[in-house]
Order: sequence, then structure tokens, then C-alpha cells
Amino acid sequence: MKKILLCILISFLWHIAKAQKMSLDIIGTAPDFNYTTISDYENQKVANNAIRLKVDTKRKNFQIGFRSDGPIKTNSGQSIPAEKFSIRIHNTIPLIPLSSTNDQHLISNNRKDKDEETYYLDFIVAPLYFDYDPGSYVVNILFTLTSD
Repeated sequence: MKKILLCILISFLWHIAKAQKMSLDIIGTAPDFNYTTISDYENQKVANNAIRLKVDTKRKNFQIGFRSDGPIKTNSGQSIPAEKFSIRIHNTIPLIPLSSTNDQHLISNNRKDKDEETYYLDFIVAPLYFDYDPGSYVVNILFTLTSD
């Protein structure tokens, strides 16, 4: 069998909307998903606790959303649908699919009792089968923090 390596990289951008002295820190390294065996292509891949979000809320209600910041493509132009990627708060259900057109709601919190919240996120890639060209695909994710 011919071995093919498909590497999917995830990079992170962050943005604070309605800036009211709240902050969102993204801590950790984006995972690489490598595909080298048949099993890799036929099964879901999960990076548990891939990153940590640290939110300084200043005791305000807040929401965190996310979306893909552009298409997921290789240099050759082959693309993977954003919906093949999902995020979840560590070990929770449901998986929240990535969208390239709409913000997806990740977290809402009504925290008036403390300043900081920390969340660990898992990244999931649905089975890719053999529908995509080998290469490196980069997924840019934009996280948005807003106050209510």
C-alpha cells in the first residue's frame, strides 16, 4: 500500500468584540492530525485538551463563538469542508461543527462571582476516507468573545 501523509494544521486567531476590558487567552499548541494508515482515514481523530481558553470576564456575562477564518485548502487548491472539523469543551457532548460562514456558539456564562474562567477544548476531525488529496491543510479558527 502506498503511504500518504495528510497533515491538518490548526492555527488560532482571537478577537474581542465590544471590548470592555475582557480578555481571551488561547494557551497551547495547535494539533497536527497525520494520516498514514487506512485506519486513520476511516476513523474519527480526536486531540483531547488541545488548547485552553482562559477568559478574564471582569464579572460580566459573556459568550464565546468560533468559525473558520477562510477556506480549508492545500496549495494545490483541494479543499476539505469545514463541517469535517468540530470542537467541544473537553469530554462533553455535543460536538460543535466548524463553519466558514457563521459563528458557532461554544460557551455562554453568567459569572458574576469571579473574574476568570478556564475551558479545555478538544478538536475532532470526522473520517476523511480517501476523498482528499494528500498534503497539508491549514485550518484557521477565529474565536470571538462578547459580553451580554
